[in-house]
Amino acid sequence: MSKQTIETFFAGKNLVVPSYQRDYAWRERNINELFSDIEEAIDVGGHYLGTFILSQRAPGEPVFVVDGQQRLTTLTMLLGALIDALAEERVRSAMYSSYICSPLDGVKFQVLGDNMEFFQAMLAKKNPTPESAGQKRLADNYEHIRLRVRDLVQQGGHPLLIKWLKTLTKMEVLEFIEPDEGKAIRMFQTVNDRGVPLAKMDIVKSLLVYYSNRYLGGELDNYIAVQFGKAFRAFNNVKDLAAERGFKIRNIDRDAFVEDDVLRYHYLAYDGRIFGVDAGGDYNATSASVLETFLKPALQNLRAKPDVLRSFIENYTEDLTSFFFGLEAIVRATRTDRDTYMLLVVQDLNATLYPLVIRLQLNGWLKEVGDTDSRTLQELVEVTDIRVFKLKGTNPQADVFSITRNLSKLSVSEVATRLRWFCQKFMPDTLMVQQLETEELYRNAGVHRMLWEEEDALRAELPLPAASIEELVTFNSGGLSVEHVLPQKPSFSIEHYGFVDSDQYEQHKHRLGNLLLLEGSLNSACQDKTVEAKVTSPSLYLSSGMKTVKALAATRSGLSQGYRRENIEERGARLARQLQKRWPIFSATLNMEGAAEAAEQA
Repeated sequence: MSKQTIETFFAGKNLVVPSYQRDYAWRERNINELFSDIEEAIDVGGHYLGTFILSQRAPGEPVFVVDGQQRLTTLTMLLGALIDALAEERVRSAMYSSYICSPLDGVKFQVLGDNMEFFQAMLAKKNPTPESAGQKRLADNYEHIRLRVRDLVQQGGHPLLIKWLKTLTKMEVLEFIEPDEGKAIRMFQTVNDRGVPLAKMDIVKSLLVYYSNRYLGGELDNYIAVQFGKAFRAFNNVKDLAAERGFKIRNIDRDAFVEDDVLRYHYLAYDGRIFGVDAGGDYNATSASVLETFLKPALQNLRAKPDVLRSFIENYTEDLTSFFFGLEAIVRATRTDRDTYMLLVVQDLNATLYPLVIRLQLNGWLKEVGDTDSRTLQELVEVTDIRVFKLKGTNPQADVFSITRNLSKLSVSEVATRLRWFCQKFMPDTLMVQQLETEELYRNAGVHRMLWEEEDALRAELPLPAASIEELVTFNSGGLSVEHVLPQKPSFSIEHYGFVDSDQYEQHKHRLGNLLLLEGSLNSACQDKTVEAKVTSPSLYLSSGMKTVKALAATRSGLSQGYRRENIEERGARLARQLQKRWPIFSATLNMEGAAEAAEQA
């Protein structure tokens, strides 16, 4: 361990980020924080930039960056931009040789894997086209850095650039160099100066490497590191895909959804009984308890059996990585498969069902049909989510876990039967129809999906094709929202619309029969206007791209009272029957044996 300045840290080294490391993930705010650190160092003196954990097998060999790759990548981009902006060729050449590419030693810092050629081309100002989310972040951040450096030039020219370079290269870091890369990875868990808790995924990686290093002679160190690198990159892809305009998946596109959530999902779906390991026993598990009550005890119990320990680490690591790939595959399918788009983007599948869905994806079962039901397992998951998690509003984790936990023992038909039984237990037909007709559904998490079903049915009746993924993306990008036909705050006499009093109006206004899907801009324009105004104005309902909105306008236009209490009740009853038929517990082609089996379990 030694304290270094950036100048001495770069001296005599060829720094390399291994291909198994996380993809580049810094955002613009991280860049701005780095600039603030340098500005503070200029004003008040030296500044500590953090710890770098390195691995170098022998003098003269490349130095692998185990921790600190995000900062080093960004520092290299900043140094490159500052050096490029220098006016004096002599100074520019000397600095370039010290920090970017030495005539004797070659490239001073490089990233291996998919980003290697892109990164070097970017620093050489060849403007390469990004082909991944990580490359896009590299390009965006490098552009932001260059714009900030351009501003420095405008403020103070060459002297200010020299001041920045002198300050930056004198800033201090703490350097750890360990010849054994596996031990360096373990050190990463111990030495954490980043000011934030380590992600449990990082600790799991370090723990697995520790047991490989300590009890298996380090033979799985590289395998573990490579697999986790793949998992980290898959997760970055998932986050970027789920944040894309028109494809936003609310459960994933939030800061709180992190890699540790997928670690927990995997625990709930992992079967380690072949190794004598009881995984998934706690359906209330957190990522912390996965580590403390499952993985640590499992590894401790197997350490005296090297062959079993080796097999378990290989199996667990591979299966965990596959789980990240499985989630990525499902999220990517929203671009090509309308049913998946509806399930994840529009319906916002409940998080409790994610472990089951990911395992079904990995088994190749999502689109499979059993011999007792004509629907795929994905369609039955959709039914389960709508009936139980959305309409019922409950979260029976234990029941979902019992299906997920025993998937290795079940057939496709048996999974289908259990999902139907699950729906029958928590949301039978009579209760479903009753809730659809009489409950307040305005804030229900499934109302968008239900109203889209009305839209699909109307288009089929006209007949018109269902909205394509492209159309759905356009609607969602524009902010499709839930509109009240009769407004939430009426400015008219409600008695004229069939309501006895304000209490009765309040009981009806949030029911399904009073709700429509409408473009956000039109919804704002409608505000609390009367139904008569909304159905006759060319700039309101009549200008919507939703067929259900135009149909309502067509049927109510010209009436003295465009929509009354009885219309809410009639439409609500019609939609209740339609939705119950669309998401039945038993499909029309379910044979008698399958129906009897599900009824018996219920």
